[in-house]
Amino acid sequence: MTILALVLATALVIVALAGAALSSWQRHRFGGAGETFSCRIRPVAGSPAGWSTRPSKGRARARWVHDVLLVQRGRLLPRVVALPVRLPEDSIRAAEPGEVSGLGPTPLVIELRLDDGPLLAVAAAARDRTLLAGPFLAAAVSSLRPRHH
Repeated sequence: MTILALVLATALVIVALAGAALSSWQRHRFGGAGETFSCRIRPVAGSPAGWSTRPSKGRARARWVHDVLLVQRGRLLPRVVALPVRLPEDSIRAAEPGEVSGLGPTPLVIELRLDDGPLLAVAAAARDRTLLAGPFLAAAVSSLRPRHH
């Protein structure tokens, strides 16, 4: 009985390590395909197909390919969701106090209207302003405060 338990425990450890290695490789491969940024995404109005309506507890990684935001979600089983964006609803704005956590002291938020109608709020760290704006660079520029000399 002890040999069987030892064999099962060893098999379980091997499967867990293989799963962790595969997950790490998938996250690395997504990041290697272009510049990515850490973000949090929350549905504001409606929800894309296959997207949970409850707020996500974890961060995601995202990158733009033309006007499609590719979002990699999940730690153990990372999956990529393509979000075709029609346009931003407004300029990038500073997050309200308590609105977003885990993205630095001054996270930024942009609300994006998807092609099929839902509205999503995408938050990222302030250092990722241009990556967050993607092809909608005017949304990043118009929200900057003018510098006084």
